[in-house]
Amino acid sequence: MARESPENHPNLWKWRLEWLAQTGIEKLAGILPGPLVFRIGEVLGGIAWHFMKERRQVVLRNLRIALHGEYDLEALRIMARKSFRRTGANLFSALHTAGLTAERIGSVVTVENPELVEEAVRRSPGVVLLPCHMGNWEILTRIHRTFPPGHANGALYRPLNNPLLDARVLAQREMEGTRLFSKRDSFHVITGFLREGGILGILADQRVGPQGELVRFFGRLTRASPLPSLVARRSKSQVLGMSLITESPGKWRIRYHELNGPATTANCMDAIERSMKASPLDVFWLQERWKMYLRPTRSVKEWLGPDLPGSGKPHRALLWLPGTHANWQLPDEWTHPDVIYEVVPTLGGPLLPRSFEKLYLHAGPDRDDRDSLMKYLETIDASAALPIDFILTCGASKALAKAARRLSIPLVSLPATA
Repeated sequence: MARESPENHPNLWKWRLEWLAQTGIEKLAGILPGPLVFRIGEVLGGIAWHFMKERRQVVLRNLRIALHGEYDLEALRIMARKSFRRTGANLFSALHTAGLTAERIGSVVTVENPELVEEAVRRSPGVVLLPCHMGNWEILTRIHRTFPPGHANGALYRPLNNPLLDARVLAQREMEGTRLFSKRDSFHVITGFLREGGILGILADQRVGPQGELVRFFGRLTRASPLPSLVARRSKSQVLGMSLITESPGKWRIRYHELNGPATTANCMDAIERSMKASPLDVFWLQERWKMYLRPTRSVKEWLGPDLPGSGKPHRALLWLPGTHANWQLPDEWTHPDVIYEVVPTLGGPLLPRSFEKLYLHAGPDRDDRDSLMKYLETIDASAALPIDFILTCGASKALAKAARRLSIPLVSLPATA
């Protein structure tokens, strides 16, 4: 379904200014040499590091989960800062490569193992590629020349909020024959494209809401999009993971990864995980991948579902008791075997379920103002390799809510009658 005309929309001038800014920066980036654009992007990413405190915390939290057990906290802090610089370089480089000719695209992107795609198109009518938000991922809609001839190139596309920019980006991506599918396209259209021999890219590495399928990703119980698995099985297509690794400033290398087994959601996410591990610095970590969509009406049992078999990286929950009602008890639906519970106790406070007999108790905070609580929470968060995933309490104080928000730690405050 086509969008309504933006001509009379109240945001029209805002959209026009965004279009002008995007176009101007893209033109400037297109004039400059690719390696210089990459270096400028690194500088911009380094500047962003100083001003985007909440995003710094998100990047570090993601790295602490994904690379748990591989690096200590100080090494991960250094990596988080480098990740900001690399992300800035890749995003700014995307503006440069958007204006390159098809011939020049071939000089900045190489393929490490093209034989995997060649083998995949021999074994099935179509191929589902699972690229990640890593490297200069915007360039992936322009790599059809690296595919075996005779196969159409397609990608799932999320329309931009600005319809003027959306139309421009669509035109850029489609000018060389890439077919773009949006959420408005039916499932049958997408699977039909694959059955006819198409090669379809689906970015499925980032978080989804409660509708996602429960899997382990980097060993952490979470939810993931089932779409790649569904379209691959319905169209009887092969699936390949896909890394985009920075080889040098302004140049990238593609590496494909085979699935370990059938095209289930778990196996698709395993391929994506291996793709991201090929170059963690190139991954876009600024979105909180393992965010838990919890609220008083959606418990941890509902979000995490039944505990999956096998060991993994557990969640950390901080049970905050100071200020709670003496008769309040933690509801059973807020307990889960995948969650480690740590307690900030209070004298004469709430009772806990028997399943909470073995707990790690922290010394209570000395003060109840926002800044003091922030330092207190930071100390607890850094006391273990994995980060605190959420704070659970009853009737949270304003100071605690503000401190948790400033540290990007989700806080769930249950009613006293729970």
